[in-house]
Amino acid sequence: MEFIAVTKDGIYVMDAEDVTQGKEGTYKDGVTAEGSCVRVVAKLPSSPNAFGHCWSRDGELLASVCEEGIRLYDCNKGYTTAFTIDRVAPDVGGRSGGVRNASISPLNTHIVTYEKWDPQYLDNVHVWCLEGEQAGKRLYSTTLKGYTSGALPLHVIKWTADEAMCLEMMPGKGLIIRENGFDKEETRIIPEKSATNFELSPLNVAKSTTYVATFQPESSSVARVAVYDLTTGAKTAELHLPGKVKDCSIMWNFDGTAILVLATSDVDETGCSYFGTSYLFWLKPDSKVPVAVYGAKDGTVQDIAWSPTANEFMAIVGAPPSSVVLHDGKTSKVVSTLGRVRRNTLRWNPFGRFCAVGGFGTLAGDLDFFDRSKEETIASLRAPLTVGCTFGPDGRQFLTCTVAPRMNEGNQISMFKYTGELLFRIDYVPEVIEARHEDTGAGARTKTQALLYAASWRPLGGERKYEDRAASPPKVGKRKKGLPDASVVPAASTAGAYRPKGAEGGNSVASMMRGELPSDSARPGWDSGGSQAP
Repeated sequence: MEFIAVTKDGIYVMDAEDVTQGKEGTYKDGVTAEGSCVRVVAKLPSSPNAFGHCWSRDGELLASVCEEGIRLYDCNKGYTTAFTIDRVAPDVGGRSGGVRNASISPLNTHIVTYEKWDPQYLDNVHVWCLEGEQAGKRLYSTTLKGYTSGALPLHVIKWTADEAMCLEMMPGKGLIIRENGFDKEETRIIPEKSATNFELSPLNVAKSTTYVATFQPESSSVARVAVYDLTTGAKTAELHLPGKVKDCSIMWNFDGTAILVLATSDVDETGCSYFGTSYLFWLKPDSKVPVAVYGAKDGTVQDIAWSPTANEFMAIVGAPPSSVVLHDGKTSKVVSTLGRVRRNTLRWNPFGRFCAVGGFGTLAGDLDFFDRSKEETIASLRAPLTVGCTFGPDGRQFLTCTVAPRMNEGNQISMFKYTGELLFRIDYVPEVIEARHEDTGAGARTKTQALLYAASWRPLGGERKYEDRAASPPKVGKRKKGLPDASVVPAASTAGAYRPKGAEGGNSVASMMRGELPSDSARPGWDSGGSQAP
């Protein structure tokens, strides 16, 4: 079960299931803070940032940006180079260009590269063939104006899951649908000229079709989301959003039968939040009546996530301590309220059995592993300074990481078991720690120890398969139904660090980030594993 660490000096591919004891070295050798060693499968040239690499959906290919353009590696052949695709535009006027991002089509037949946009080279999005006689050939080019680097504001070109259709967003025209490849002129158009984003559904088996949902921002009229049937080209549903909505996220469920639309606004007319307002809507792709699930009066929607295997979704709503609510995906109605917690992140495992409920960012890093099948908390722990997190393909290991540029020091990868045990932690520390500040003549410049840009699992595919397994029974006592209750305030500690007079409160945010405040599970009646004591 492989994962990668994208670092400043290379991409390291490691095997989370091959951990041995007693080896000296650094993170380059897979050596952990506990003294164990995670086997390094391969080391590849580094991409310049966290977004300069991508996996294929089945984990058979890994693409990484390089000086020449982009390089694709065959993951089944020891990560040997399969293709090297050269950049298209040269550097202009001292401005460095080149490939900055990429995406691979669902069946690994094409790759789309995104280069830095330059006024002298307007076409910066290129489609390349990856199979047959045309392998390595550029088939088509278009424009993503203003893109320089980092996360893509929009994937301009996307394919349906079976690659029967390819869609391109073309400002001023709408969505261009190609069904016969890029060498044919025959196209259809979905006439949403002002659309700024779109999301394709999985194949809807019941209707034997694929849908696309488009977002049109507010202009002379309010923002809206429109849904189209790609087979017929007909508009099947439309949602008009509240006024002053600035952006929205569109999320399909696993079988393409329902959509969640999370709309956000910078303005909160209720005066309850400095961070604006959020609205959550549910609708079916052929429904004329959308349902408003949460509005301004309910507070900010911290996170939402569809189950990957069942028609249900979980939401964290309101200011901390926030409500964690499970909804029926067929009707959007509440199935159960799991608790009130200081959390803002949801991550399902691939089988929809476990869900990680975490509180990261400005929160302390508390993390609960929740068993959906029994609606009980398996374990609670703290993973402070977490920036990214995800379950592994086996659904039982959970990766957390502290990465740059969000955190330029203390970069690390931690691996937890679903029962709460820390399996290992790899610290990414420079071999030579330079001076904290450097005088450049124009003032002091802070140096950072940023080494780790990203970490991710190799997607499951091919012969690599895992089975869904139930949680093992607890060793002691019973597990708590629902989630730990954050509305109960823990007893104050009788001892602690010195605080000057008048500063008893200290900096609570800094304390939470360092993991110094007690977790929600550190309360009478709870053991350290998150289970309720007998």
